[in-house]
Amino acid sequence: MKILTPLCVVSIGLLVAVGMVKNPTLTAADSKTKVVQEDWPDWRGARRDGISRQTGLSLDWTISKPKRIWERELGVGYSSMTVVGDRLFTMGAEQDVESVYCLDVSDGLTLWKVHSGTTFKNSYGNGPRGTPIVDGKNVYALGANGDLLCLVSQSGEVVWQTNVLKRFGAKNIIWGVSTTPLIDGKKLVVNVGSKQASIVAFDKTDGKVIWKTHDDVAGYSSPVRIDVPSDDGPVPHLVVWCGKSLVGLKPADGSVQWKHQWLTTDDMNIATPIFDPATRTLYVSASRGTGRCSAYRLTATKGTVKSEEIYTNKQMKNHYNSCVLLKGHLYGFDNNVMKCQELATGKILWTNRTVGKGAVIAAQGHLVVLGEKGEMALVQASPKAYTEKGRFQALASKRAWTPPALARGKLYVRDLERITCISVAK
Repeated sequence: MKILTPLCVVSIGLLVAVGMVKNPTLTAADSKTKVVQEDWPDWRGARRDGISRQTGLSLDWTISKPKRIWERELGVGYSSMTVVGDRLFTMGAEQDVESVYCLDVSDGLTLWKVHSGTTFKNSYGNGPRGTPIVDGKNVYALGANGDLLCLVSQSGEVVWQTNVLKRFGAKNIIWGVSTTPLIDGKKLVVNVGSKQASIVAFDKTDGKVIWKTHDDVAGYSSPVRIDVPSDDGPVPHLVVWCGKSLVGLKPADGSVQWKHQWLTTDDMNIATPIFDPATRTLYVSASRGTGRCSAYRLTATKGTVKSEEIYTNKQMKNHYNSCVLLKGHLYGFDNNVMKCQELATGKILWTNRTVGKGAVIAAQGHLVVLGEKGEMALVQASPKAYTEKGRFQALASKRAWTPPALARGKLYVRDLERITCISVAK
């Protein structure tokens, strides 16, 4: 390998300055103007935190309003969307059949649709609740009655399938299977909710069981994979919020390393756990009369993770969606009211009723807030105050409970029956 001397470096810099070197490395100024494009391949985005690294977005909707690209009816359900390249994946139900959908992001037309199970029916809305996730050439989907499928993302061909409730003898929960499976290396991790198989790791290639662990009913939350800092380097760890407990697992064998009892009305542990590696803080929040939020300090020694409670209070009670964490501050819904909460102390810094109870995702230091009636607002992510930068009606809806997805400058918004694509690029 040839090593450049300081003189060579100076010479190259001079040649670049006068335009004699083609395609030089981007300068700091150039990199600031280059738009970052990011897919949304998983539940709550690429890192399961509700935050996109997308840039080049319109950050003032009062000046430049979002533009609708397409809108269409879809099978009913609360499944969110994942987007990779020119394809969108979601789930829906028509009459007695639940299906996995693959749509063309340019026009919303169906590229393929695969029957995934029988329709879950409930007075709050029929259909699937979980979200398809994309991993390489495959997409994985879990229906509200426990039907788990691995499909080829290009064609919809079934690679393998099973029903997790029937396979492990578990009963369905009140509002249906709602968790989204987690990819961890070769494993597909699912909160099944059976005795001695509350959490199951399948081989993602063929559906065979790698391990099963814990004894708890299923929650409505989705697992997360985190890395806990330690003196020996980051320690991989799984966090699963079951129906009555919050647990930390060793990914290799599923062994439970710590457990906290978490009892809520009707086992409504719904929000996705949030982890801040900088402070080693894990955060969860639940609603209803027994709702509360809790923060825990995770410590890792010689590959073993321990958890100790930092605080518990009733200042933030997430109902059907999760907070996002930006620079040490949580932004989310305490039932009907949006709040900013300091992660370190649990203190509330501001409150606002915004577009009503809803869901929130983030990008470029801003919050995209979707109200349950389909109204959407853009809010600056600041602990100082609620500062809104425009709003519009994304869907004419009475039940837009599904969190939106953001990919390549486009927002995908869904309610119980319809889906729309909206450009938010500059």
